[in-house]
Amino acid sequence: MTALVTKQVISLFIIMIIGYLASGIGFFDKRTADGVSKLVVYVTNPLVIFMAFMQNGGGRMGEMVTIVGCSAAIHIVATVLASFLFKGRPAKEAKALRFSLIFSNCGYMGYPLLSAMFPKNGMFYGACYVLFFTVYMWTAGVFMLSSGKQGNIRKAFINPGILAAVLGLVFSWLGIGLPAALSTALSSTANLTFPLAMLVLGCMLKNAPLGQLIGNTAAYVTAFVKLILIPLGVLTVCGIFKVAAGTTYICVIMASTPVAAKAPLLAGNYGADRNASLAAVAISTVACVFTIPLMLWITKAVVGV
Repeated sequence: MTALVTKQVISLFIIMIIGYLASGIGFFDKRTADGVSKLVVYVTNPLVIFMAFMQNGGGRMGEMVTIVGCSAAIHIVATVLASFLFKGRPAKEAKALRFSLIFSNCGYMGYPLLSAMFPKNGMFYGACYVLFFTVYMWTAGVFMLSSGKQGNIRKAFINPGILAAVLGLVFSWLGIGLPAALSTALSSTANLTFPLAMLVLGCMLKNAPLGQLIGNTAAYVTAFVKLILIPLGVLTVCGIFKVAAGTTYICVIMASTPVAAKAPLLAGNYGADRNASLAAVAISTVACVFTIPLMLWITKAVVGV
């Protein structure tokens, strides 16, 4: 099981490198990446969520509540932890790094990892986890970046991801099926999400100021806390409360994903340090190739499955 997820992590990393190289030779410029990013956010990723909830939402309300609750606990504890860090850094940089520590790439990287580990229900588990992530990011996350201004309530509850989840649940509860051709077309489009997202991330890294990324020591602290300390904390708490093995793996995997690819975009939009976020994204994304398999190996040793 660990070997399967490790293979998936390496595959995603290779796709990111392809995006980096394609950008370097001019095939994938920033304008193209922006367009592809919008395609992922507004089309392919919502289809991932819709198909996951439509196929699994009807009879799994208990699991849904459990995973949403775990997601809430992980994000809130990470917020408390982040509040104690980076106090000596400039205000704009500190805000960006705290946001980066809290919010992970649990959608773009978490979905394929859970799908590899749980082929039948992995997408559903990922979609449940991302529900709270989305609401929290557009409320508490925006509040944090924008110096205490009100979070974007409308985007928190009215966005493609939430709407896709609601629509998928309605279809599932009402027993509404899709014609085979339509279901295949939607699933095929949804499957584009992961390679497209990693290609965009590779393009972002190619167009970033390399010296600032490598030289930002606080970004290394962010990556260490995010990729090592938080997943170990999640595993410890799951062990103390005797959480089921499957749920433990879900929580550890999602907590082990690198900094959210949206972090630099939102930091720039709301007046925080975009380059600090981008440094955290770059360092954590490269490091996760090694840390995610490590966290899964430790989880397997603790859980015994």
